[in-house]
Amino acid sequence: MKLLNKISLWFIGVVLLITPISMYIGLLNIKKAMDQAEINRMTAANDQAAVLLKAGNTDSQFTQGRPILIRKINAPLPENRVQIEESYKHTDENGKKECLIRVNSYYQIAGQNYQISSYDYVTKADEILSGMLHSIFWKMLLVILSLLLCARILSRYIFTPFRHTMKAIKHFSIKEKTPLRLQHTNTKEFRELNIFLEKMTDKAIEDYTSVKEFSENASHELQTPLAVLRSKMELLTETRIDASQAGLIEEMYKAIDKLSLINRSLLFLTKLENHEFDTSELLDFRISCQEVLHTYEERTALKKLQVTTVFPDQVPLKIHPVLAEILLSNLFSNAIRHNNENGHIKISLTRDRLIMQNTGTPPAIPTEELFMRFKKGDQCNSGIGLGLSIVKQICQLHHFTVTYTYNKGWHTLSIYFNKHSENKEALPEKQEEDLHIPAAVS
Repeated sequence: MKLLNKISLWFIGVVLLITPISMYIGLLNIKKAMDQAEINRMTAANDQAAVLLKAGNTDSQFTQGRPILIRKINAPLPENRVQIEESYKHTDENGKKECLIRVNSYYQIAGQNYQISSYDYVTKADEILSGMLHSIFWKMLLVILSLLLCARILSRYIFTPFRHTMKAIKHFSIKEKTPLRLQHTNTKEFRELNIFLEKMTDKAIEDYTSVKEFSENASHELQTPLAVLRSKMELLTETRIDASQAGLIEEMYKAIDKLSLINRSLLFLTKLENHEFDTSELLDFRISCQEVLHTYEERTALKKLQVTTVFPDQVPLKIHPVLAEILLSNLFSNAIRHNNENGHIKISLTRDRLIMQNTGTPPAIPTEELFMRFKKGDQCNSGIGLGLSIVKQICQLHHFTVTYTYNKGWHTLSIYFNKHSENKEALPEKQEEDLHIPAAVS
């Protein structure tokens, strides 16, 4: 929901909450003011009647045709000379219950005590409320319509700089190393936001460049001593060595190869994190699966594995060809490495997901931890613990969801594709890029 819509809903909610309270308070004040005005009028009428009596006029001359009573009393005058009575009575005209207010005033005129009473029916509170509800309804309708109209105007003019900022951020690419420069605005909050974003993106470009240069330099510098070690090892093998020395040299060769593989894999992960494999082309993922599966036929035959595949006619995905090959190579390699002799591999591919299952022993650690770097289900195997980490990184790059479970002797790794898998556009020719990438790792 848009920010202005949320603000509008909150404002309307506050108005709807406050309006009944304010209406009740207003009703009490209006009723009180009307009653007091009527009381003041009747008190003044009583005073006027008393003045006429003092002047010698008869009471009938003043009371005729008026709601006022004048009578003599023999009792002493009360301490409170003006008394107010309020009651509800049924009128003869319409039979409805009306509010009757009576004002009793006491005077002493020519040595005689008098009670002068004025009375009248006043408007009830529910009648006032009925009129207020009618006016409040139109007032609320006007407020809501005005608010919605103002929100649209605010969205078009006041939030224009914010929309420009969001559009610039969406098109910003850290790989292009182009500084983010945002539109100037007179709104203080938007101006502070733009300044912060410009500083943040400038720092991100600087950090990206530094990390990229460091990873490339580190990889290059490590390759040189590794190559020297290999050449020295080859020279050492040409000299006279016994069986124990040959075993040590073989272990050293394996350690050097493993170190070289770790170096290439970490460099590849860095490239993935830096989004250096973006693509806008569609790839037939089914063909990639068949090609990688064909590459591993010899390894499956050596371990006497039975492979079962279910492939559709076509699975178009927006993924870089190199990343697709590395993703599948790591999955197939893991399924073979961690399988039993004479085991099984089942591969099911649809437009929505890829599911790979293989038999094998239970992992030594929780399956969700196997996606972490240098985490292995079997610490004694020859893998380096980066294969599934690369798989997860590739899936995150393409907004795929990857899960790994183990149940009743079967390892199941599932990859669920996004909506790009439903795209039916024509597939372009596969184009390989000259990139230095690692082979399948585990």
